[in-house]
Amino acid sequence: MSLFAWALAHALAIVAVTPVGTPSAKPVYARGWSATHADASNSDYSPVAGASRITHAWSRSFGGLINLGPTSDGEGRLYLTTSGPGCRLHALDRTTGRTIWCTDAVDRLAVASSPLLDAERNLYLADGAAMHSFRADGGVRWRSPITGFPLSAQFTPDGDLIFVTHVGVVYRLDRGTGKSVADPIALIPNPAFDSSSGALACMRGTHACPGANTPAVDARGGRLIFTFWTPGAAAAGIRSMKILADAGAKAVVADWRNDTLPGGSAASPSLSADGTRIYLTDNAHRLRALDIRTGEQLWSIDIGYPAGGSPSVSPEGIIMPAGGGEAPLMAVRDLGDRPQLLWRRQGLRNRGIATQAAQHRAYATVAGNGGALDLVVVDTRTGEILDRDALPGKPMFTVGTTVDTDGTVYVPSIRGTLHAFRPER
Repeated sequence: MSLFAWALAHALAIVAVTPVGTPSAKPVYARGWSATHADASNSDYSPVAGASRITHAWSRSFGGLINLGPTSDGEGRLYLTTSGPGCRLHALDRTTGRTIWCTDAVDRLAVASSPLLDAERNLYLADGAAMHSFRADGGVRWRSPITGFPLSAQFTPDGDLIFVTHVGVVYRLDRGTGKSVADPIALIPNPAFDSSSGALACMRGTHACPGANTPAVDARGGRLIFTFWTPGAAAAGIRSMKILADAGAKAVVADWRNDTLPGGSAASPSLSADGTRIYLTDNAHRLRALDIRTGEQLWSIDIGYPAGGSPSVSPEGIIMPAGGGEAPLMAVRDLGDRPQLLWRRQGLRNRGIATQAAQHRAYATVAGNGGALDLVVVDTRTGEILDRDALPGKPMFTVGTTVDTDGTVYVPSIRGTLHAFRPER
C-alpha cells in the first residue's frame, strides 16, 4: 500500500485515539531561542526584556549562504547552518562567536533549517536525505532517512519530533531513537525528491515547493499547522492536522484545510499567544488572521507587498510583517474582529524579519546608505526609533533575527555573515 493510500485509510479508520491537548510534564524545548522562529508557535518573539540601546559585539563570516537565524540553548551556545563546503552545522560561543565544534555530517540542504533544541540540549536537523540528531558536544545520536527536506522541525506536546518535508511527507519520530512512532503520511501521491535539483522555489513558497515553511504546533489543541500547495491547485493553502495519542497508539490525521493563499506564501504560520488564531501572509500582499479551530478567515489587511518571511507576534497582539523589496517597516494590531494599522514608517525599508521582545521592543534591519543595512530598535507601540546601528559590510538582506536569554541580538545575512549586538550597559 502506498503512503498516500495508507494515510487516507488510516485517517478514516482511526476512532480510538484522542488529541494531545496538554504539553508533557517536563519542558520539551530548550529555554533559549530553541526553534527557527523562537518556539512552537513560530512567534518570532522573545520574553526577554528588550534593550533600548545595543552595541556591536562581533561578526563572523562563513562559507556559502545563511538561510535562517541561529538557535540558542540559553546556556551560552548558538547553532547555525550554512551552505558552504565542509562544516555546515556550527556550534558557536555566544560571547565571542568562536567555533566550539562543527560538522560535515549533513549535506548542503541542511541550510534550509535551523537546528531545533530540546531541554536536554540535543539538536535535531534535517538535510536532503535524513533527519539527524546530535548531542550538545556534536556527537551523532541517530540518523533517520526521509523523503524531501523540511524547513525546520518542531516538537509535539508529548515530546515527539514532528515535521513536514518540502514534498509533503509528514513525519513523527521518537526524539530519543529517531524511529517513527506513526507511519509517515504522504500528502501527495508518490512523493520523490532529487537532491541535485535544488529548491529555490521554497524561498518564495510557490507551487514548485509544496511544503515551503516551518509548521507551528498548537499545544493546547494538539494541532500541527502548516502551509501547503497541493499540486495542480490554483492557490496555496494552510492545513491543520490533529496530533493524536492514546495508550501507546500515536497518529497524525487530517483536521481542516483552507486553500486561499494566492501566489503561495513565504511565511510560516504564527500563532497568537492565547492559541486561538493563526497569522500569515500570502504572495498577494495580504496579512491574514484565521480561526485555529476551523481555518476560517477572521480578517485580512493589504500590507502592500509580498512579505519575504514570517510575521512576528507579541502577546499583546501586535503583528510585524517581514520585509520585501521596498516594503516599509510596520505594525498591525489584532482588535479581534478586525485589524488596525498601528503604524507604518515609510522612511524605513524593511529588509528582514523583525523580532519582538518584552517591554515593547523590536529589532529590525532596514536599508541604510549605499547598499548597507542598519539594525534599528523600535518601540512597537509607536514605531519610534530608539537606536540605530550599521551592519558591517553590504549584507543585501537579513534572514532572521534571534534574541538570546542575555539580551544579545544576532542578525544573519544571506551572504553568510552573522552579526552579534549586545545590550548597551
